[in-house]
This record gives sequence, structure tokens and C-alpha cells, in this order.
Amino acid sequence: MASAIEAPASTTAEGPTSHTQSQLTALAQLREPFQANQISKLPKITCNKCSKAPYKECEHHKKQKCDVCNSKITTAHMHLDYVGHAELTGRLLAADPLWTWEPLAFDTDGLPKFDHNGGLWIRLTVAGHERLGYGDAQGKTGPNAVKEAIGDALRNAGMRFGAALNLWSKTEMDEATAEKHNLEAQPSREDRLEDLYALMQKRWGHLEGLRAVKVQVGEESFHESQVQDVNGKIRLFGELIDERIRQLVQEEKEQEFLRRMRNGWDTVNGNEASLAEARAKNLLNLEIPAGPDKVPTRIETLLTERIAELKSAPGHAERSAA
Repeated sequence: MASAIEAPASTTAEGPTSHTQSQLTALAQLREPFQANQISKLPKITCNKCSKAPYKECEHHKKQKCDVCNSKITTAHMHLDYVGHAELTGRLLAADPLWTWEPLAFDTDGLPKFDHNGGLWIRLTVAGHERLGYGDAQGKTGPNAVKEAIGDALRNAGMRFGAALNLWSKTEMDEATAEKHNLEAQPSREDRLEDLYALMQKRWGHLEGLRAVKVQVGEESFHESQVQDVNGKIRLFGELIDERIRQLVQEEKEQEFLRRMRNGWDTVNGNEASLAEARAKNLLNLEIPAGPDKVPTRIETLLTERIAELKSAPGHAERSAA
């Protein structure tokens, strides 16, 4: 890997060499403050309801043009100071014209390898010294996501050298303050009900997830609150969850029965056992797709016909005797 500045002389040499001093000068240059015109403003929404809303505004905050960041955004937002990719690249070139970076890993095509979170680990080399950095696409997709991840990783690695360190510190403090404000702001009962209802919808097909929602609904006394079901009918929140949990439990039982039925499908005894189980568990009228045309067929009909088919097969009597 090419380095911008020659490595230091032997450690046995007395006093700092010119090379060492050049490196220190380059690294010190990275830590110099950025000019005001090199610092951009990144808007960040501070209202949870605005963040979750489809159009990023709630009933308490409306979108309008911001004079600071020039964005049309909800009034419930703050600004984070950051240095862009171009400004950081200019600083790196000024400190070390031969600076370089490389990904920590490559994929099978020889391209930088992104991790399972969509992030990129890199190694940044400036003045013969290396620092690691991590970047992600900040929610972007496509080619822009790759460029965003690289720029973010360079800023992160540059911060390890001290580049824009004061801005990173201020950003973290501002984000922590905003998060604390959100945590201290107690949501209204209506907002909390809306959040739990959305959580129920998200976990509608997961039994254990719905059971956890049921516990929260009970602990926060929303069991008697009125909500809409999938058909738009007004229901009690607790009853709606309980009904769905019963449906999922029943579906699990049916799936377990069908697995056992498939295991015994090739023998008379296996199908007779399945028929007896279906009768005991009131599953005789359960319909499943059967045959080449996938026609819904009752379990009782399917098993009865299968038993008759196996008993009429050639050699069945001999196999039974054996």
C-alpha cells in the first residue's frame, strides 16, 4: 500500500527525524478546525409521531421551509453539524496527497464486502498510519447507498485521526439531548394506544409476539379500549387480541396434525390413526387442497378415500398378514 510519507527512521536514532516530524505535522493538520463554510447542517426529526407518520408530520407539527437547512421538513427537528465527503477529502489531500483507503474484506467478485447490516468496514491510511472506520448508507438504496456508505466510513475513520472531532462530539451531545427529551415527554393515552395497535398489526401472524402485546395491553389497562378489526368493525382491544391468539393456536394444532397425517400417509394403520385423531379433535371438517387440481377436500373424506385406496391395492392382504 502506498504511503504518503516515508516511515520513521530507526528507533535507535536520537531525537525526532524529519520524517517523523512530517508525519506529526500531517496528522496535526487533520485535527485543525473546519471553516464555517465547510460545515453543513443535517436536519433530524425529534418528534416520534412525525418520524412514524407517512408524510413525516403529525397533528402538532407541520412541514415548512427551514431557513437553516433549506429543507421542507416538520418544525419538530434539530440540526446536526457535519463535514461532507468533499470537504473531508480536501483535508486529507492537504495533509497527505497520497492518502488511501481500502475495505477490510472483499466479496467473491473482488468488490468491497458489506456486512449483514449493510455497513462497510474500511482501513484509512494517512501519513503512514492506519485507522479503522465504519459507514452505512443512512437508509439510501441503489448506487447512492454504496457512495453514502463509503463517505460515511471515511468520515468515521477520519474522526479517529481527529478530523472534525469537535463536530462529532457536539453531534453526539445534541442527539443525546434530543433522545432524553423524547424519553421525558410522556405520550398521551391515545398515542400509546396507537403504538400498541400498530405493534399488534406487526405481530399479527406471530403467536408469541401477540402474547407479549397482550401482556402490555393488560398492564397498561387498554383491554377495554375500542379499536377496529381487519373488517373495520369496532372491537374491544383485549378481545381482538385474544381471538387472534386462539386462531393462531388452532392453526398450530392443525399444522401439527397435518404433519403427523403426512407421516402416516402410506400405511392403512397410519391413516386410521389420523382419522381417529381428527375425530377426537373435531378436525373432520377441516379442508385442505388435495389432488392435482388442489381442490379443497375435507379431512374425513381424504382419509377415508386414502384408507380404501390402500386396502384395495394389490398385495395388501398379504402385507397385512405378514
